Amino acid sequence: MYSDHARTSLNQVEEFMFELLQQGSGVASSAATYHVSAGGARIRARLALHAGRALGRPETESVAIAAACELLHNASLVHDDLQDRDEMRRGQIAVWRKYGDAMAICVGDLLLSAAYGALGAAGASTARLSVRMHRRIAEVIHGQCADLALQHGANTSLENYERVASGKSAPLLVLPLELALTLAGKEESVAAAAAAGSLFAIGYQVADDLQDAVQDAAHQELNIVSVLAASGEAQPRQRARELAILRFRQAHAAALRLPSGSGELLSTQATQRADELARELEPA
Repeated sequence: MYSDHARTSLNQVEEFMFELLQQGSGVASSAATYHVSAGGARIRARLALHAGRALGRPETESVAIAAACELLHNASLVHDDLQDRDEMRRGQIAVWRKYGDAMAICVGDLLLSAAYGALGAAGASTARLSVRMHRRIAEVIHGQCADLALQHGANTSLENYERVASGKSAPLLVLPLELALTLAGKEESVAAAAAAGSLFAIGYQVADDLQDAVQDAAHQELNIVSVLAASGEAQPRQRARELAILRFRQAHAAALRLPSGSGELLSTQATQRADELARELEPA
């Protein structure tokens, strides 16, 4: 449950994102607004707001980094849907399917640019934050390229699967915590945040793969079930579920080590997901 304060802060993030996307007119702005309006869990925004509050940062800073992280995430979704040819996103037609491939590229670019615009509201620390944000974006791009290289039935090891899963998802999960820690002068804790984010990202990707196993197999897309089956695992789905639970539990423990309770929301999210998967393993 959100507190009233948390809801107010999240509403400020929403308003700020739409303000940035609507600077100027045209189809790209309309399409970007269409995409963002579909909602979503806003987990990255919530992580930034929670961490900023826990670390005693001003609300304006927390809203700025929350909006930046959420805009980046949405840029990645628009481009991912285009690459994967996924026709639906959050219950509505994906941007590329509704507006065309070229416009989807423009929309992703607009969301990316807006993220840097949002970061500008963080004040004097903007330059340092921008450098950190670029590094995480570069990591995501490298991770996505590694994922694309393993499609079409390519074989890989569990170790490499986890590396790719972390590489394409963890950086934008770590970023909200990293920016809040940087603003608070706690850069020495960024490595711990990265470890927690990596574990959570692996657990999340494994859980997502379990839901998409049949579809991914039909399209020869990378999936933990096929990776484990190819390695000789007799019960790949059960093993995958156990792996996701383990990584979520590890993420929970790692996030709790962050200073001033700044990782508590991530730890809670990890525990909830682990518990949901654990119930699926229980005999009826």
